[in-house]
Amino acid sequence: MFNYATERHNATLWELNLSSFSAMIIFVGGMVKFGSSGFEMMKSVLKIGLVIMVVLLVASIPGCSQISDLTQPSSPKAPDIIRGAELGGEWRMDQLRVNIDAGDESQVLLRLDTGDEVDGYFYVEKGESINFQIIGNSLIYEFRAQDTEDSSKIPSDRFSFVATQTQGNTYTLTFRNPADDGQTKVTVFLEVIYPIGGSLFIPIERE
Repeated sequence: MFNYATERHNATLWELNLSSFSAMIIFVGGMVKFGSSGFEMMKSVLKIGLVIMVVLLVASIPGCSQISDLTQPSSPKAPDIIRGAELGGEWRMDQLRVNIDAGDESQVLLRLDTGDEVDGYFYVEKGESINFQIIGNSLIYEFRAQDTEDSSKIPSDRFSFVATQTQGNTYTLTFRNPADDGQTKVTVFLEVIYPIGGSLFIPIERE
């Protein structure tokens, strides 16, 4: 339901449209007297006038001014899909790069059918450590920074699982940066292979 101010705003815009159109007609009548040069000028003015009328008309449509409020850029923490490919017509491979600030997390969602198999691999490109979980209706896989026996090795691991009716059809892959110094940023490379009938999603985060 629109308030009085909105209705008055729209009425004013329509009045401007009619006034502009009337002025254009009067101007066209005058230009006809000046032959071909006047006709060329008239065409240019008509084009400009039509553009102005279209802009005013769009602005008067209810709701158009609110569209920008509904669309916001995704968070810079969202993973980047750097490559996607079909493998043999039955499988899909997606490679992602995930940037996580200290104390933050980033997620990737998989939609799967019961019986779908998933294989994946990840490693830390930049940074020191990462925590990683795969959750359906309950925890399926977990990797923690302290699980790396040799601290000189790059944190990495392979994982695989099968979608079951018990675990549901949505699986959340969550990377969390355990650093608490507020400065250590971690970049992780992730590769996921799953049946071509499945889907990979990146949640939209709003500021």
